[in-house]
Amino acid sequence: MPLHRLQARIVVALETAVRWVVRTPTLIVWSGVGISILVMMVAVALLYEGRLLVLARAADNQRNIAEVLDRDLELNFQLYEASLDAVVKLLARPDIEAMAPALRRELIFERAGASRYIGSLVVLDPEGNVAIDAQSEVPRPFNFADRDYFGVHRANPDAGLYVSGFLHSRLRNDAPTMVMSRRISRADGSFGGVVSLAVDIEYFRHLFDHIEVGRQGVILLLGKGGVILMRKPYDENVIGLTMAQRGRYESLPPGRDEYRIYPIRFMGRDSLMSRRFLSNAPLTLIIVTSSNETLAPWHKRVIEFGGLFLLLNAGFVLTSLLLAAQLRRRLRAERELSLLARTDGLTGLSNRRSLDKILATEWRRMRRAGHSLAVAFIDIDWFKRYNDTHRHQAGDAALAAVASAIGAALQRPSDAAGRYGGEEFIVVLPDTDAQGAQRVAEGIRLAVDRLDLDHASSDFGHVTVSIGVACRQPRAGESVDMLVKAADRALYRAKATGRNRVIVASEDDATAALAS
Repeated sequence: MPLHRLQARIVVALETAVRWVVRTPTLIVWSGVGISILVMMVAVALLYEGRLLVLARAADNQRNIAEVLDRDLELNFQLYEASLDAVVKLLARPDIEAMAPALRRELIFERAGASRYIGSLVVLDPEGNVAIDAQSEVPRPFNFADRDYFGVHRANPDAGLYVSGFLHSRLRNDAPTMVMSRRISRADGSFGGVVSLAVDIEYFRHLFDHIEVGRQGVILLLGKGGVILMRKPYDENVIGLTMAQRGRYESLPPGRDEYRIYPIRFMGRDSLMSRRFLSNAPLTLIIVTSSNETLAPWHKRVIEFGGLFLLLNAGFVLTSLLLAAQLRRRLRAERELSLLARTDGLTGLSNRRSLDKILATEWRRMRRAGHSLAVAFIDIDWFKRYNDTHRHQAGDAALAAVASAIGAALQRPSDAAGRYGGEEFIVVLPDTDAQGAQRVAEGIRLAVDRLDLDHASSDFGHVTVSIGVACRQPRAGESVDMLVKAADRALYRAKATGRNRVIVASEDDATAALAS
């Protein structure tokens, strides 16, 4: 390659590099920003790893709590079940019936008396009446034939252990409870009654009191149908309600994965949730801890280490900002000048010069595509009267408000609006037929009408607009000016026929526009 060509290429490359430096931050700026970003990425990665470790520890802690509660609940329910089995077996012995009632009662309930938190323990006869009562030598006069557990055992000899849903105990002044029961079968297999054991809800409250889940944490024990049997912190107003009835609890995730920790929204807070389904009772144990409390130590670490990293980056960033400030001011000024050249300073819409370019461009584009172009010519009714009454400053505010309503009414990115002059506006609607343009124009008219700008000199009492619409498929030899003129003639008819309306240009308007 000749030397003079090599020199020319070097000069061109240098000029390109200089232009690039002028239009973008300097290499020093980018070096500072690059180092800053690299340091911050390392910091974010380390802090994020720490966050994952905190959440993993919280998940393990939740699983441990769930397992402890699960074991305690299952053990107690096994004891309750064993108490029921002992009563059923004793009642099956033929010598029991021959005993004195007091001795029989003491023998039947001897084992059950050792179990804690039994609210009531009774033997029901085949009609549902209390036949033997652990709490009273004389059976209390209550009937339980309407209870679901009694009906299940009466209908199904193989029901086995049955655990009811949430109930209000008749034997304990409507105290909240749940009932475990077994069928009593006679020697011939017929229904001989039911032995039922009511679990005192206070057992669950005592159990939960020893578990720490934080100030914003919650433990819930749900029975059948999602009924809340116990809650920590204790709230008697929610006992017996379902999750849906409570309303404050967002819906829980589906599935039965007992080893997964769910990130959920619970009572309006980001939380972590785990749950267990008891194997020997229809109970669901839910443990929720607040993400904010869990991550509080990590947040503190973020503040401390994040502040240190920010200080390390400050020198790089500050230098970059100082060097880039001048360039940003220059580019901003250029953008503002470019925007001023294209937009109307009062309304923010395209100015007349930019509007003419848009019309010409869309006219040519629609002619190539073979599609129609529509324009809407908009005029504010009695605007001179408005200026005379409210003065020009209020008039300018009204123009800006109308322009904003026009812009808001346009739905497609290809649609454009501009100020044609004074109180007149034009909306350009590419690839739109007359019916579609009329709908857009009517939307603009209603949008301005809803502004409800006071206009005492108007027949309508507020600011309104009249709109003329014209639509045409561009043809060779025609210009967009004839479309604007047709829309202007339609606007004139709208103003002549009462204003505050939309008129679509007729064929006569198009012919007249062509002729002119």
